[in-house]
Amino acid sequence: RLGNMKGYGSFCPIAKAAEILAERWTLLILRDLLVGSRHFNDLHRSIPLMSPTLLSKRLQTLEEAGIIVRVPGSNSHAWEYHPTKACEELRPVIQAVGHWGQRWVRSKLTPGELNPVELMWYVHRHITIGHLPPRRVVIYVEITDLTKLRSWWLVIEKGGVDLCVDDPGYEVDVTIYSDLLSLTQIYIGDLTVSRARSSGKIKVYGPRELTQSMPRWFARSKFADDNPLPISEAPRVSLPAR
Repeated sequence: RLGNMKGYGSFCPIAKAAEILAERWTLLILRDLLVGSRHFNDLHRSIPLMSPTLLSKRLQTLEEAGIIVRVPGSNSHAWEYHPTKACEELRPVIQAVGHWGQRWVRSKLTPGELNPVELMWYVHRHITIGHLPPRRVVIYVEITDLTKLRSWWLVIEKGGVDLCVDDPGYEVDVTIYSDLLSLTQIYIGDLTVSRARSSGKIKVYGPRELTQSMPRWFARSKFADDNPLPISEAPRVSLPAR
């Protein structure tokens, strides 16, 4: 048994797996590791409601279980966390959980579930670079209903995307104004860019070739195309008469 985790007192493989994977926040940490997050600060930005202390504890548990390995980074003061083979084998499991969640328990997006840090971290991770010009492109996003964490810059160059909360000093190519709810709805697939623009929920300024192609390059969740199904559509099982 790892650390102070409570076990199920069972030899069942599902129970043994749940002792590690069913700990709160663990699946989210694994989700991020499997899409390339390697540093503590990156993991914390993606899961901002998780305390740094608890994140450290979960990472230690995963390392003890052989699911991740911690290695010195290029900066001697920063560790990197890498998935092991055991973690890689969880990739289809976590993807299946995401597809299931999108289809059956998609969030109604209550105010408590809207977080600009989490959203913009996802947006920066899922920008489709291939549909942007092969040069530096700077996108300024202003979340209009916020006072704090209102302004964000996405700098796309050299095959990567940097997310900035301070003006990086480059000329802006595209400017996006949106409230937090609408921008989140676009990301998770509840609202298309075209509909958001036509209804005035999002305003986009910049060269026509970039603004018109926004539906192709703007970030969307990999689960956004899953059709949500109401619980009423769940298959019914006929029980034998007693």
